[in-house]
Amino acid sequence: MSSCRLIVLSAVVLLLCTAAITEGMRYSSVRTSCCYTFAQKPLKSTNVQSYSLSSPQCINQAVMFKTMKGKQVCARPTEQWVKKLMKLLDNKKSGSQGSV
Repeated sequence: MSSCRLIVLSAVVLLLCTAAITEGMRYSSVRTSCCYTFAQKPLKSTNVQSYSLSSPQCINQAVMFKTMKGKQVCARPTEQWVKKLMKLLDNKKSGSQGSV
């Protein structure tokens, strides 16, 4: 009778371990980029190659610009220069011409 309990207990422990490992893998595979500091001055359009938005899970919503040197610069999406730079980059991506 005790060996039956041991088998059931082992199966439950194995099931719980498997569930914990797969949940942990699911959350670690989703990389969340958040911004905590923001650019104080506008970036030059010639120094920026692309942008992305911060994760909705972040406390601060931000636009993350990738510079030509590969650095990431965070900016507030409500600022006018950020909106203009995003529009310019969108136009470049679609093949249209625009100015900042």
